Amino acid sequence: MLSPQERRTVESFADAFIEGPAVIDPAEVTANIDAHLDRVSSKRTQSLRLVLFVIEHVLPRWSLWPFRKPFSKLTREARKALITKHLQNAKSTGLLRDLSRIRTLFALGYYGDSRTHPSTNYIPVEQRARYQPDKLQPLGLPRLPMHTPTGPEITTEVCVIGSGAAGAVVAAALAQQNRQVVLLEEGAYVPAAASTHKEAEMVAKLYKESGLQATVDLDMAVLQGRCVGGSTVINNAICFRLNDPRLNHTARPDTLQTWAQLGAHLDGTRLTESFNQVEQALHVGDLHEVQDQAVPPIEGNNARLLLQGWSNVASQDSNLSHWKSGLFRKNYNRCLGCGHCNFGCPYERKLSMLETYIPAAIAAGARVVPGCHANKIQLGSNRATSVECTLRDGTPLMVKARSVVVACGAIGSSILLMKSGITRNVGSRFSFNAGTPVFARFPQRIQSFDGLQMAAYVDLGECLLESLFYPPMSFAISLPGWFAKHFQRMHAYDQFACGGVLIGTAANGRIKRTGLFRDLNGPIDYEMTAADLQRMKRGIARLAQVFFAAGAEVVIPATFVDTELLPEEHPTFEALLAALDKLIKKPEDLTLSSAHPQGGNPMSDDPKIGVLNSQFRVHGYENLFVCDASIFPTTIHINPQLTIMALAHYFAHLGVV
Repeated sequence: MLSPQERRTVESFADAFIEGPAVIDPAEVTANIDAHLDRVSSKRTQSLRLVLFVIEHVLPRWSLWPFRKPFSKLTREARKALITKHLQNAKSTGLLRDLSRIRTLFALGYYGDSRTHPSTNYIPVEQRARYQPDKLQPLGLPRLPMHTPTGPEITTEVCVIGSGAAGAVVAAALAQQNRQVVLLEEGAYVPAAASTHKEAEMVAKLYKESGLQATVDLDMAVLQGRCVGGSTVINNAICFRLNDPRLNHTARPDTLQTWAQLGAHLDGTRLTESFNQVEQALHVGDLHEVQDQAVPPIEGNNARLLLQGWSNVASQDSNLSHWKSGLFRKNYNRCLGCGHCNFGCPYERKLSMLETYIPAAIAAGARVVPGCHANKIQLGSNRATSVECTLRDGTPLMVKARSVVVACGAIGSSILLMKSGITRNVGSRFSFNAGTPVFARFPQRIQSFDGLQMAAYVDLGECLLESLFYPPMSFAISLPGWFAKHFQRMHAYDQFACGGVLIGTAANGRIKRTGLFRDLNGPIDYEMTAADLQRMKRGIARLAQVFFAAGAEVVIPATFVDTELLPEEHPTFEALLAALDKLIKKPEDLTLSSAHPQGGNPMSDDPKIGVLNSQFRVHGYENLFVCDASIFPTTIHINPQLTIMALAHYFAHLGVV
């Protein structure tokens, strides 16, 4: 993957970045990065080549003597000085800030290597005292039979494109209605038991664009699954309903009422029944009901500290006492709490689409075709006639169908419609549940890695605070800091707790198919509004206050300018917010990400607003439908997987396909 010159640049950067008694040397870090990039399936690697060229040849020439040589020819001290001046410096903006994101690659190359784990006090899952050796076994689910086309054409009644939270439910429901169904999936079939705890390997296998997908300005990473089962394979199995009684839903606009004002008219009673049916199929339950009863409680110390800190804060302020908190309900089957949910479940304990609706669809006669990219939907005057595809080996495939259901997810569905010639309103009203992590170091060992990645929440109305923790590589990528500071923090990995602030953003984004830099930076055009940024800052301040109330000695927000908040200097919420207001002036001052993109093909009976009507039918076409998160006219503010599945169940039983 890397050219000899690129390898020299990477090795020279690694030598400067990893400042401490390293376990592996820069050449080994470079080899790890090269191996990862070789696994990556994304055009974004071209932008990486550009970044490496700029660092090697351009960055030194922006500086005065003695930085005139290529980067790899400089001394270690000169390289570090150059990085500090241009990439770490608080005044860096625009391109320089984008270049600085390359630090994540070196965190991956170093901390993604299991040889570094002892230095961080991370205990691999199989060595943890909480498990009996015989418990760390897959449940033994049978391998699913995938369909391999034997010719250039398939004929079916219904073609469903996308096998995630929406597509799998639609395919299963229609197949169970004795409809002939073909389910297409761009990603590979990776059986759960084939998953591992190797973070870099699984990101490359399971994530869209191998985890490199981002907004055009690179200010927000956007994480989606690209495998049979979609994002349900790599999410945290959180199940919230719209207007969930465990949340303060009255503090937010009623979603269905808001959608109705925009022309999306859904039957609330029928949708509630769909929620009931999906929860039953997924065996959704309270955390301690869905865990393996032979292991200790799976929420872990990270979640306990969030809830303990919140209890302490709320008890001191009567204005906060009405906000709800608790443990998530999830779709697990005897979960072991290993802490690797974002990388698939090698123990087959997550009831994703891979373990539920896709087997049900196959049992009812549906054919699932993995590694099949839908290029374009062939259209007549008012009907879809077929789907033009390419298989993984480059073989063309035509799927002829009486009806086509697009369920490629937010982003993918808009791109496919555009490529098919449907453009009116397509890509509009795009939004996110946007998140940012907040790190808190405690004086004692916590071992937050021993338990679920996400287990507890606090609903503040304008945002959710959620417990959130990562295995070492992902933690190192998200953790602020450079050089020795980052190295020292990683050596205190077992003393950290972490949480996330989650907000539903305004629907001001767009998906654009074409553009000069699309292959480099992607189709997502979005900039966080000032109001949303302020809500995010208030959430960070409250989460920092919660961690201090739980006993944290320092809180580190995920800001571009590395900052440590101390309880003695910021004793109140107001003091914390004032500090953050000085630190965070614009969205790029924060590390932002989202696993919950929404919108792009908004539902509305008004064709001036919507791409499809309230029967999920694309305006102007009799047999073309869209059903996934892209149809949301606005964000739903909460983790959306259960709502997507319920809407898919609702759609599949309307009788319109």
